[in-house]
Amino acid sequence: MIKSYFLIIISLFYFSNVFALDVRNINKSKIVSQASYQVNDTNLNDDDHAENLLDNVKDLNQALNEKSNEIKENNKNRSQPKFKGAEDIYNDFSNSVVFIGNRKNKKLQGMGSGFVINHKGKLKIITNWHVVDDANSLSVWIKPKEMVDENYLIHQVDSYSAKLIKVNKTKDLAMLEVENLPLKLKPVNYGKFKKVRPGQTSFAIGHPEGLLWSFTSGMISQVRPDYNWRYKGSRHKANVIQTQASINPGNSGGPLFNKDKELIGVNTFTSEGENLNFAIAVDDVISFINEKPKPIEKKKSKYIKKKEKGNTWIKKKKKKTSEKGSVDLSDAKEIDYNQNGVIDAWLIDKNNNGIYEKLYVDKDENGIVEAVAIDKNEDNNFEIILIDTNDNGNPDEAEIDENEDGETDVIAYDFNEDGEWDKFENV
Repeated sequence: MIKSYFLIIISLFYFSNVFALDVRNINKSKIVSQASYQVNDTNLNDDDHAENLLDNVKDLNQALNEKSNEIKENNKNRSQPKFKGAEDIYNDFSNSVVFIGNRKNKKLQGMGSGFVINHKGKLKIITNWHVVDDANSLSVWIKPKEMVDENYLIHQVDSYSAKLIKVNKTKDLAMLEVENLPLKLKPVNYGKFKKVRPGQTSFAIGHPEGLLWSFTSGMISQVRPDYNWRYKGSRHKANVIQTQASINPGNSGGPLFNKDKELIGVNTFTSEGENLNFAIAVDDVISFINEKPKPIEKKKSKYIKKKEKGNTWIKKKKKKTSEKGSVDLSDAKEIDYNQNGVIDAWLIDKNNNGIYEKLYVDKDENGIVEAVAIDKNEDNNFEIILIDTNDNGNPDEAEIDENEDGETDVIAYDFNEDGEWDKFENV
């Protein structure tokens, strides 16, 4: 199953869902006012589609659980291989791995891994783009002399302030600059992608699930040139290495080594199934390091620009056209989730029983509804969120809270947007 490590968010880090606002807790938000206009009613607003999706997920999950139990039963008595030289890899390069905190509005919204390189005679840090995406500021911790837990590290150990100097979103890579990093930190040595072969052993260092500086190992399963993958709302392509070295959320951006203590990849994502872990290949990393930096700009929506000029909201919203027309939101409750003066969500209570059974979301505040959350049984929990990642009016992703515990359990994808869900991933 694809998930960001780090998240996402998804702990992300995790970015537990694709939105900048926490959809599942939005009922706790302050209602600003009564809405007085309409927004486009796209295929996102499709209760039958949502109900069929929930049924499919339940059937699929039963099959996945049965297969998972079978695999665990077959593997439980297998001994784990011992790798010669593994201890030396950790001793030499664990201090090269850093813990990265992604901060927004002065709050830590996600964590991930990174590692030190030598670039033009100066120490820099490489990590994944999705580890640092949407951050107002970045904090970096180096390995302490004595091991501590994540909470102690964040609150009791001094961090370095990092500057984002270069990104390649397609390859999901980012470079950070940190002033006054200790010179004792050892930059990684580079291997070569063309020398990576299935059957070789690989080693990962990172912070899975907040377990700081964890060391794992596993066989390389395959090399996959020009591989395409997706996170929630972003698409990526690079040469990747498929490995059985265990990685989890928090490993994102950390190094993958070979037995010769050389960097061969950047741990980035996993896929549905047992031991399906992927790292961006070292050749793509070197190519990124040598790229000329491009200006990193954060675009402001037209509504934010209007707000800065004195308006708190634009009375008329430009509507997209669709076969279904528009949905009347005159009875909806408006919400300004991030309290920046821009309405970004609308709650609907059709039967006026005090429970909102539907939520429209404009996550990037561009005037287009990108998602709708549905509470079909009206138990104050949105069990399904339909998402339109490309703003064309058709849902191509969905997040399902199957056990209704307030957290996303399954992500569904409709890649060709034909109304049939093509892939399901457990979170």
